[in-house]
Amino acid sequence: MKKLSVLLTLIIFLSACTYGGTYKFSGPGNFQEFARIRYQCLQETSVRQGGAFVNQYGGAATSTVTPNCSAFDACLASNGYYRNSSGNLDASSIPITCR
Repeated sequence: MKKLSVLLTLIIFLSACTYGGTYKFSGPGNFQEFARIRYQCLQETSVRQGGAFVNQYGGAATSTVTPNCSAFDACLASNGYYRNSSGNLDASSIPITCR
């Protein structure tokens, strides 16, 4: 039963929306400017999320700080960046996990 609880916790944790799809973007400026704006958006849209469970074998709790995917995309768009599979700004080296 404990293994099942741990497995379920991992599934919930890993089911968070990885900022997937295309990692390429189009927008103004060079990669350094894009990375700066992206980091700023990450800070502005991050929220603390936690969870816990207890059963007869013990319990566990998690707490993470992740951005909201929709708010993160909106922040990038407000700065002129949008996903584009043939974009010139490749963010695959700086992945972000969001919910």
